[in-house]
Amino acid sequence: MIFLTKKYSSLFCGLVVTALCLVIYNHSPSSMEPLENLFQNIHFKLRGPLSPNSDVVITEIDEKSLDTLGRWPWPRKTMAKLVKKLHEYEAEVIGFDIIFSSPQNSSDHNALRKLQNMISPTQSLEAVEYLDQLLRETNDDVQFSQALSKASKSVLGYFFHFSSDGLDHLTPTQRKLYFEDIKSSRFNGFLRSDENLQLSSLNFPTAFAVESNISSISRTASRSGYLSFDLESDGSVKKLPLIVRYVDRGKDHYFPPFSLRILEQYLQGSLLFRVNELGMEEVILDNDNPIVIPTNSKGEMEVNYLGPRGTFPGISISDLLENDLNNEIKEKVRNKIVLIGATATALEDLKPTPFDPALPGVEIHATIIDNILSHRFLTQPSWTPVVDSIYLLLIGLVLTFVYSRIQPLMSLLIWLIFACTSFYLSHWLFSNQGFWLTDVYPLMENTGIAALILLGRFVKEEKQKLFIKKVFGQYLSPRVVKELINDPSKLKLGGEQKKLTALFTDLEGFTTFSEQLSATDLVTLLNTYLSEMTDILLQYEGTLDRYDGDAIKAFFGAPVYFDDHAKRACWVCIDMQSKLKVMRVKFREEGKPELFMRVGINTGSMVIGNMGSTTRMMYGMNGDSVNLCARLEGANKQYGTYSLISEFTYQSAKEFIEVRELDTLRVVGRSNPIKIYELLGKKGDIEESLKKVLPEFNQGLSSYQNREWTEAKKHFENALKIRPEDGPSRIYSQRCEKFILEPPAQTWDGVFNLSTK
Repeated sequence: MIFLTKKYSSLFCGLVVTALCLVIYNHSPSSMEPLENLFQNIHFKLRGPLSPNSDVVITEIDEKSLDTLGRWPWPRKTMAKLVKKLHEYEAEVIGFDIIFSSPQNSSDHNALRKLQNMISPTQSLEAVEYLDQLLRETNDDVQFSQALSKASKSVLGYFFHFSSDGLDHLTPTQRKLYFEDIKSSRFNGFLRSDENLQLSSLNFPTAFAVESNISSISRTASRSGYLSFDLESDGSVKKLPLIVRYVDRGKDHYFPPFSLRILEQYLQGSLLFRVNELGMEEVILDNDNPIVIPTNSKGEMEVNYLGPRGTFPGISISDLLENDLNNEIKEKVRNKIVLIGATATALEDLKPTPFDPALPGVEIHATIIDNILSHRFLTQPSWTPVVDSIYLLLIGLVLTFVYSRIQPLMSLLIWLIFACTSFYLSHWLFSNQGFWLTDVYPLMENTGIAALILLGRFVKEEKQKLFIKKVFGQYLSPRVVKELINDPSKLKLGGEQKKLTALFTDLEGFTTFSEQLSATDLVTLLNTYLSEMTDILLQYEGTLDRYDGDAIKAFFGAPVYFDDHAKRACWVCIDMQSKLKVMRVKFREEGKPELFMRVGINTGSMVIGNMGSTTRMMYGMNGDSVNLCARLEGANKQYGTYSLISEFTYQSAKEFIEVRELDTLRVVGRSNPIKIYELLGKKGDIEESLKKVLPEFNQGLSSYQNREWTEAKKHFENALKIRPEDGPSRIYSQRCEKFILEPPAQTWDGVFNLSTK
């Protein structure tokens, strides 16, 4: 029963942890994202940096450029010059990780505008036309727009706000204008698994507002896409949404990111988004060699970081603008995707990544483009939750089975082996297959199941210790109790049959002298007597079964078994009688009754275990051997003795005790007779008077058994002359006298039938 309880409680613990992990994984995954991100960072660092594709170059707004060209933002004519230079160097695609959200003109242009307002066309048509020409030539925004239009493959960016916080600077009019500026970048190329599928039902990221470039700049670029990242709680970028929903006047519009728009230009392809009722199925960059981009159901792509800052080749904008023609720079730029963005720390476009705590945002865009071009994806397909759930369920059941059957130290080893194996598998898939398998939930499940089962065991063990102390502390020695606590397997409460030794005691004439004492004096006397006797019992590691009035009932060899249980019982009896002899002197001096104790000891098979009702139980003994022990204690009255043992006890302890054979006895309730012995002392330790009595008594007993009544009586009388108080000699002398007068039948077998209990 104990085993079943342990097994099912461990199973319950395992199922609870497994269910909890599955619930969190499927219904509250965001709560574990910080840990998932931590493990992903570890995988990146263990994998190490990778070399980027050679198709992406970054022109940097770095510290050197700021020192040379002045603080940011630079004049638009500088940006126009940059575009022209990149066009001269035959850049394939130019992408701006920058937003030009407000008009910008030089001071000369503003002065000319004021002058134009002062001159009427009727005054001087020539002057007005000349001023118009000068205004165009000094308008930085116009110059920049013209440069973009000549660079046929340019891609601009804009920002989506994914939260309603921090939008006070945008008026409703501005929001409307910004949206009008990005409408041309909307996407409609959805491949639906069901033509009736409503895109609004899919869980795509939704933006609250947009900030775009001014209209004159927006309209001249070949394409545009959003630059926004959906940041994690730690500010890092783990995923890029490849589609964002924007709602304008109740209508949904969908937009792809900056990186995909650049690749459209670079590969001369088109975008396709395959969706089903679960969400995004895959994103396809369609050209002669289509690229399938794996995403999750929300259309998010995992970013597979290649390394720290500087992983991609970079060119300082100051270097690019200062040289009329630099063949080395031209070779770097020619036929490449050129991203223009800030890398200077002062511009604060920095994000924490696994390889760098402050990676410029433009390098993240470069990483995403490289991932797609090189097919270096981190994959978490839409079916991942199903596979992960099955995986968690299986390992939960396996770990529950394992942890419920091993010891705590082995549990620690298994925990370590599983944690390392799980992490190694996850890392191998991450590094070699680009598959992102969760680390947190298996570790959480492993730790939770191990901890809960071990905690359950600890609680059970503590309860077991308390139970053992409570049940056995009062009638077992502290050493034995400690041994049971250290090894509860020695304790079988359910009941077992074992060969043990029982000991029963009773005070002679207790009823008579108890009537002569007050209740207080009687209790005091009994407590003194029982305390001394129990101390001796526990000293030999005997088990106190119970007190029954003045009687002590005990046994030896359980719950902790020892082979010499018979010897210990005999020595306890001897020490008890010796102690009581000393106590009688003290009682006599105090005017208290002198106590004499009768003891019966028997060795045999008996049932040991927790006995009683369902609400109150005691650890005790039962069986025929126990009943015989009780009869032996009472048989002392028939022989004038105080310590009797059975032949079974004698055979087990004869090397350690001194005895005299008393009789062959048939007790009430038992058909087979047994030999009984009076226990005289420990081996080699007998009173001098008894040493002299024994030869006479033994000869008398031999003659008695041979029906030589007269000869036997003579020896018993001689024994009484040596020791007048010798009870057995007196009893046998009386029997011989009776048999001389009335001899027993010829069938007499020498057995004395005890007619009373």
